[in-house]
Amino acid sequence: MANDNDRRRAGQGSSTAADAVAAARECVSVALAGRTPEPADLLIVHVTVDYEPLRFFEAVAESAAPAQVVGCTAFAAFTGAANVTAGAVALYLPAAELTFGVATADSVSADLRGAARRVTELARERAGGDGENSVLMMLSDGLAGDQREVVRGSYAVTGATVPLVGGTASEDLSMGATYQFADGKLMSNSLIAIWVNSPHPLGIGVAHGWHPTGDPMTVTRAEANIIHELDGRPAADAYLEQRGGDVPADEPGDDTGPTFARLTFDHPLGLANAAGTFDGRHILGRTPEGALVMFGHVSEQSVVQVLSGNQRDLLDAAGSAAATAVQRLGAEPRGALVFSCAGRVPPLGDALPEEAVAIRDRLGEAPFAGFFTYGEFARVTGSTGFHNATVVVLAF
Repeated sequence: MANDNDRRRAGQGSSTAADAVAAARECVSVALAGRTPEPADLLIVHVTVDYEPLRFFEAVAESAAPAQVVGCTAFAAFTGAANVTAGAVALYLPAAELTFGVATADSVSADLRGAARRVTELARERAGGDGENSVLMMLSDGLAGDQREVVRGSYAVTGATVPLVGGTASEDLSMGATYQFADGKLMSNSLIAIWVNSPHPLGIGVAHGWHPTGDPMTVTRAEANIIHELDGRPAADAYLEQRGGDVPADEPGDDTGPTFARLTFDHPLGLANAAGTFDGRHILGRTPEGALVMFGHVSEQSVVQVLSGNQRDLLDAAGSAAATAVQRLGAEPRGALVFSCAGRVPPLGDALPEEAVAIRDRLGEAPFAGFFTYGEFARVTGSTGFHNATVVVLAF
């Protein structure tokens, strides 16, 4: 007979099957490992865009019933046992003493802040209100607009006392569409909130491994996610001077495509924060006028600096995020969720599988699953909390 620890333990699963239904059934079956899910349990699934998403998620929901199912598309994903560049991963979280409240909002780009506030309120209500220890997890459409608004909207409900974690749904860098699934619905341009109540603290770790290089610069002209000027100069010129050389465009006259993005992933911009460190911001391209197109909005008068980091720095940061999460948990973890950034994939190169290894080494035997996002949410204290190029670990 299974003991209490066995029943509480999370389960990880993955599949690279060619068929969407087969992949859905396999990753769920491996995660459940023979256990029968209950209505209060939670299954979190991340899937690459190699499958038809509706067919995949409907099969996941059927296989995991009656547990609650949430998930989204991913650039790539991983568990403690597998790295998945085409396929799906799942993490099964038996409720035990935990309570999960799930809420969704659709068509959120028109008012991302308002949508975040509404889903946070509803998720808290469905979780039974505030718990002794609460954490808010968000899964957002990474293409729905300024993701800082997700943080601001949720903060209006949680205040500084409830930590925030999560990630933005991603795809294959085509910037076409991402998908989210919850409450039995497949959505795009949507937001999912999962409110978690626990009788004991949950552990959160955040780290990126990048360090500043060159000189600080001030954003002297910006609009939405486009930085026009740094220190009064065309932003692309100032950035390239600090990073030490030009990078090629996809083709003449079109510098906003994926080639430019991939070739600048190794030197994101760092946005100075109140803690005296830097929040990463990836660059998606440059305009013919010399502006930088950013993934995430950057305000005028912000202080930024070019960031640099080698493979060892990035891998050490992943391990550090996991170690911090375990330390803050204060107990042996039953499982963990990981949100890493798609922008970390090119700099890590052939060392990419080692990121999951670094996390696993710090989590011990605890199962975990995660995905490479278009942006990460992490706020332990304070009101800020949107990141790029970062690893976030939530340990249960």
